[in-house]
Amino acid sequence: MNSKISSSEVSNLHSSKGVFGSRSKYAGNSLMESFASMLDSKKSIFDEQPTQNEEEDNKNDKDTVEEEVPLEAGTNTLLQEIEVFTGEENETAQHSTRAKLFCMDGKTWKERGVGILKLNYPISNERSPRIVMWADNVLKVILNVALFHGMHIERSQEKFIRLFAFEGDQLVHLAIKLPNINAADGLFKAITDAIPSAENQSHLVVSEESKGKKRKVEDLEDGDDDENDGPGG
Repeated sequence: MNSKISSSEVSNLHSSKGVFGSRSKYAGNSLMESFASMLDSKKSIFDEQPTQNEEEDNKNDKDTVEEEVPLEAGTNTLLQEIEVFTGEENETAQHSTRAKLFCMDGKTWKERGVGILKLNYPISNERSPRIVMWADNVLKVILNVALFHGMHIERSQEKFIRLFAFEGDQLVHLAIKLPNINAADGLFKAITDAIPSAENQSHLVVSEESKGKKRKVEDLEDGDDDENDGPGG
């Protein structure tokens, strides 16, 4: 019963459409039909499938890409703006000029520094006006004195103004050098006009304190007649 298959029959088998079992007696069998459809699919079950680890790596890579933030948007700067209070927030500068400041130390004039001198008025008018001066570059306060009734101030030479003021409880003798005669005249007038009168001084500062300051100024003026050398002398 051995039968031989001719070459033409073999070629017909290779060129026939469908897969093994599609036209056999098992065509009606659902299991065989499923196996046939798997063989006939474009993607074989033996193609390389991604492993679970590879799927997790791909997911992590995707999450990493989504979480990337541009450098400019995500960089936190270490330098933060800090608000600096100078004590002049509730004051208005009625006069300002560039000047050089000297202070009498014993019988010798010593330079304190160069900077912008300002005559400040308090907005609330509850205090006397004051003179404030900041040194250049270092921003250090080198003068901070309040004006008071009986305060002594004078024009000296062309560019100098000399005055007596209190730094705390200490009476100091100051000399201010201005850039030119016009600047000296302007500052002298501004300070003179800002010195409180006797009536205004009573509700700005304790009157007894003002009288004590005035007496100290008069005593120092009496002993200052021979100190004419140096700035403004």
